[in-house]
Amino acid sequence: MSTIANHTGIEKVTYGVTDLDKAKAFWTDFGLTPVDSGSGHMAFAAQNGASVEVRPADDPELAPPVGADVDATVREAMFGVESQADLDALEANLSADRDVRKDADGSIHTVDPVGFGLGFRVKQTRPVQAPELEVNIPGRPKRVNRRAEQVAKASPFEISHIVYMTDDLENHKEFYVDRLGFKLTDAYPGRGYFARGSAAHNHHNLFLLDPGIGKRGFHHLAFEVGTIHELFGGGNNMTRHGWDTMIGPGRHPISSCYFWYFKNPCGGAAEYDFDSDVVDDGWEAQEWESTPENFAEWCLGEGMGEALLHKTIQRG
Repeated sequence: MSTIANHTGIEKVTYGVTDLDKAKAFWTDFGLTPVDSGSGHMAFAAQNGASVEVRPADDPELAPPVGADVDATVREAMFGVESQADLDALEANLSADRDVRKDADGSIHTVDPVGFGLGFRVKQTRPVQAPELEVNIPGRPKRVNRRAEQVAKASPFEISHIVYMTDDLENHKEFYVDRLGFKLTDAYPGRGYFARGSAAHNHHNLFLLDPGIGKRGFHHLAFEVGTIHELFGGGNNMTRHGWDTMIGPGRHPISSCYFWYFKNPCGGAAEYDFDSDVVDDGWEAQEWESTPENFAEWCLGEGMGEALLHKTIQRG
């Protein structure tokens, strides 16, 4: 059974954590805006309204944790769809072989084949537009008699993608791409698949990665910023506040983006992205050899990012 729904990208990601105060400090320093604080939960938003929700790890409403990190990790990724008809079609599809919960707000919730919490709702995020980047190129100066912008802190525009480690890669990919209608954009053959929502234009909203060591779990969540100055300014601000770099800054050849990852007390890492590829149905997916050079054409950071995350992308 397959469904071709108009997925619009990530709307909300929910974490289960043991230290709510530390979570609040991290996401505030990262540049998200606090938008909700209730009994035992908090939420923080990017500029387009996509949000991070933080709840206690023992909240009974959360999906069970996946992998070894049971105290602090992502519990659900919620994607948007264009219409109620899209949501109804997904509900019918998912209900065929798994439990689906429907909330009062109309959103639906289930788990994917590896156990990661998965939700869908009619799109609530809004269009955003970053300011034009004024750069001086030989023969085409845009900034004359003015110094370049300096940014003290990032303010991410959107949540661009989420990454899961999986030990059931082909079935995992079949569920999202072949069954639910996500669009494949690139691949590490036998190692990983990049996919976007069918109505989204990020290079990828989802990356499924097989570390080759029988491991599953959440890896990182990525946020798009408006300028290269903001990426560096945001990264420097995080460093000043004592948050540790996981890897970066650097640049990914596959999606073309500049990046900087920070270790996240809520689980995994949080990534700043800038200048990611924007794609539509004219994009041609490619296969890439799983090498450190194809992961990052250049990179700085702690221990070169654990040797460019060799445990997760290098050939076994």
